[in-house]
Amino acid sequence: MEKEESGDSRVAGGELPPSSSPEGIATFKRELLEFLAEPAEPLEEGPAGPVQPGPWDIRLFEGYGRGLVATRDIAVHELVFVDRPMLLGPRVNNYDVIFCASCCRILKRLQLCSGGCRLPICGRCDYVATGSPHAAECRLIQSWQPKDAGRYAKNILYALTSIRGFLLSERDRRIVLQMEGHAPRKEMLTEIEGLLKDGYFGNLPADGPDVRYLRQVVNVLNTNAFETSRVVANDDTDDGGGADHEIVLRGLYVLGAMMNHCCQPNVRYVFDRQLRMRVYASRPIRRGEQILNNYSKLLWGTQHRIIHLCFSKNFLCGCERCKDPTEFGTYLGALKCVREGCAEGRLLPVNPLKILSVWQCDRCNLKLNNVKATKIQEIAGRMVLNNAIKRDGSHIIDYLNDHLVKFLLPTNQFTVELKLQAIKKIQPCRPLAELREKERYCLEILDVLDRLRYGECFVKGILCYELFVTRVAITRALNDRSITLDEPSLEWLRTAWQILGPSGNRPRDLQQLVVTHGIEE
Repeated sequence: MEKEESGDSRVAGGELPPSSSPEGIATFKRELLEFLAEPAEPLEEGPAGPVQPGPWDIRLFEGYGRGLVATRDIAVHELVFVDRPMLLGPRVNNYDVIFCASCCRILKRLQLCSGGCRLPICGRCDYVATGSPHAAECRLIQSWQPKDAGRYAKNILYALTSIRGFLLSERDRRIVLQMEGHAPRKEMLTEIEGLLKDGYFGNLPADGPDVRYLRQVVNVLNTNAFETSRVVANDDTDDGGGADHEIVLRGLYVLGAMMNHCCQPNVRYVFDRQLRMRVYASRPIRRGEQILNNYSKLLWGTQHRIIHLCFSKNFLCGCERCKDPTEFGTYLGALKCVREGCAEGRLLPVNPLKILSVWQCDRCNLKLNNVKATKIQEIAGRMVLNNAIKRDGSHIIDYLNDHLVKFLLPTNQFTVELKLQAIKKIQPCRPLAELREKERYCLEILDVLDRLRYGECFVKGILCYELFVTRVAITRALNDRSITLDEPSLEWLRTAWQILGPSGNRPRDLQQLVVTHGIEE
């Protein structure tokens, strides 16, 4: 997700760097459109052929660098563009299962590639398999002479997405290397540095051209990559007919990365079954407006968002939401006043755009330094973690009602996070009292989204789906003989389908619900 700080788009002498000059942007766009036109399935619905630009253009914005601009008015829910990954593969984090490095199929037993690259691979994707897409990357890894070839190397798997940068065409390499790529912090050990430190390869000099290129690709991925996922089957039977499992991946979606950041984005995106990114307008976009994404979590408070953006994206946001200490009256980042006798007071940062801002109560004017406010937030975060992971919905409800209200506000980001966990875990078969609580949580968070002016965002789609299935379950519990749903309930289902329908990871029963209840697609 590309973001250039103010002034970074210029070089010595006041001239634009080649990639940011009008000619450079035009060349970048032309080559990117060529890349997008290449899949067997065309980018746009209709006959195959050259991809025509959608209602967007790439432009240089002062203080932002390159970004996308609307070339005409774009209506809510309208498809803005479809992107496909330039690079796609494992993320750097640990996984709790072993899966094929090529197709991501879950492996019942560890099977190493016969080519000696030290990666887990299924029989269909093995180096010796005819036409295996893994063969080229296996030969590349072999050329670096991996040591101890009889053992599985997790660090090679975690670096595989970057390694795949060597398999790109010259044109695609040019595109990647023109992306913004922030160098890692000094204390950060990247996947490439980890390989070098532990001496995984006998023929990969730390000062050689291969490592220099890998470092560039790592920087581009760390700055721009999106998290996506592939749903695969466990390899528990000969035909791979085990239960579905989601493997989280990361992908470099170049056009998607061209969208600049705002904490009030005007688009949402989903990934379809081919892992293409489909970007839709979440609210009307006027001609000439930037097409904006959110690089952070929608329901984080401002202090958490600006810290995340500062340390992971190297910039500070100054949008209207960030400037408002109350975040449009949602108080997502506010804390309960710690002064005894001030039960209704809310602690807010005096200057929310500053990480080290003093906090002040809006009732009694008590002031709290940033260190103490941060400590309270850390404690709240640990409480949420301890009471959400591996806990069921009924436990979360009890904790919210009996304990958390004493420490946090009803719409504080940590309270909202626990409510989201409860929504996820309370299934339609649960007792009526739990379903009523889930219904209330959905409505409360939808109200927060409405106050934040997020429009038809992805989280809204999830909440509308959960609200509809919960209302159906409540109706069944109250009246076993018939199910009658009012128009507002059906509108939740309609909204859920509009937002989640194109997603490859939409709820399994969503389409059937749409058919059953006569919702127009």
